[in-house]
Amino acid sequence: MNYSAKFLVIAILVGLAIRIVMHFVDKSRIKEEIESKGGRVLSISWNPFARGWFFEKNERHYEVSYIDRSGQTVSTTCKTSLFTGIYWAEGPQLEQPPPRIISQHRCSGCGFTLSAEWRACPNCGKTTNLA
Repeated sequence: MNYSAKFLVIAILVGLAIRIVMHFVDKSRIKEEIESKGGRVLSISWNPFARGWFFEKNERHYEVSYIDRSGQTVSTTCKTSLFTGIYWAEGPQLEQPPPRIISQHRCSGCGFTLSAEWRACPNCGKTTNLA
């Protein structure tokens, strides 16, 4: 076997190894994206011939099924690459969870309802640390 044939075999094996590693990196990134928005992944599978694959360079397409934070099951396609983020092709976008706002504060001394601007309870005079 000459050197060019050995080099070709090694290049193919290295390329295959890189593709396998990138598959697991992509799946991890997709899972983190969904879980950071309050969802739960059901399945992630590689789809080399997904919609829009033809003119894309260095991007990998995946079919993803997940349960969003409202409890709905969503099946959609996404694409990703090493230096870009995750782009969702269709389906509802994952939304950030709403901020938790405490509408009422209670005084730890007497239980009186306090406004966020108050520095002390008007009922018992205990100082607050709301700000």
